[in-house]
Amino acid sequence: MSLSGNLRTMDLPELLQWVTLGRKTGSLAFIRNKTKNSIYFRGGQIISSRSNEPTKQLGHFLLFQGKITEIQLKRALECQQQTRQILGKILVQEGFVSQAEVEKALVDRTREVIYDLFLWEDGFFHFTADGFNLDELILINIDINAILFEGVRRKDEWVRIREVFPSNEVILALRANADPKTQQLTPLQKKLLFLVTRGKTISEMILEAHGSDFPVNYELFQLYDTGLIYVKKVLAAAPVPVVDPSQVFNRGLDLMRGRKYREAISVFQEVLRHDPQNAQADQKIEEAERAICDEIYQASLQPSRIPCFAVPESSITRYNLTHEEGFVASRINGSWDVKSIVMLSPLREIEILQVLEKLLKMGLITLK
Repeated sequence: MSLSGNLRTMDLPELLQWVTLGRKTGSLAFIRNKTKNSIYFRGGQIISSRSNEPTKQLGHFLLFQGKITEIQLKRALECQQQTRQILGKILVQEGFVSQAEVEKALVDRTREVIYDLFLWEDGFFHFTADGFNLDELILINIDINAILFEGVRRKDEWVRIREVFPSNEVILALRANADPKTQQLTPLQKKLLFLVTRGKTISEMILEAHGSDFPVNYELFQLYDTGLIYVKKVLAAAPVPVVDPSQVFNRGLDLMRGRKYREAISVFQEVLRHDPQNAQADQKIEEAERAICDEIYQASLQPSRIPCFAVPESSITRYNLTHEEGFVASRINGSWDVKSIVMLSPLREIEILQVLEKLLKMGLITLK
């Protein structure tokens, strides 16, 4: 049996109870914009989850937890490409983390994928009976009631957070009389406090920390609640145009046939914003993104080429780069090749390549 719908009409707790009470086995997929999360069930019990978000991959998750460094992750990923071993095993063999730390991170990451879904107010879902391979999943044993309790708690907490930080496009600042040395701060809070003093938006902090929405916003909210920081500026969000999805999908197909992949992605994303259940648009976006990546690799950014700054690094801030572009630029150190930057950035492959391509066309970087 299959079930499809939108979270606006059937929320996550209802869905989880429907699967649990029916003792169903299968996968429950959720799609919103570029993100796809899946929860896997056996006999009504949650056994695993998966996400296409880079921050939910093991390496980035360990980076966010402060268990490894970017240099260590780079070494492990390069070893993985040569040996085809799983990343967790390599990290243990290299002595970067213990086996216990890897196992705990895998379970915590799997839970985080599910917890994030409680914060979705909109999105398409689809349940499919069976349809997964146990050998490809990280299996966990988790109480559904514990998931529901923590998920609902986070949703309530998220409402409180959004009353103070209405979006991730918020700039925070340290209060004039604040003294962080008098507070017992976690390593993550110390890092976030440093980024606050650099004038970063919350979106930029999430990238810098290799984190995701709730954990970063939650820690910032704790700093706000203790009086260390305040909201300095809320940046205006761009208005979303109203369109009829049925009138633009065929235009996207025409663009695909004309190999105008970038324009096609914009059209199909517009379709999905207004019709999240349009699986064809989602599939076409994946096809177009793969085609763009292949074109960029072949034309200008071969994986083994090393980006270097063609202008003084200190002058980069004058070019009004977005926070994603600024983050990718910060990964350029004259020794990491394109492949390494792609592996180590908590952004999707196409986003990283497009930023590097833009920096190259602007004359800000060269390749060696």
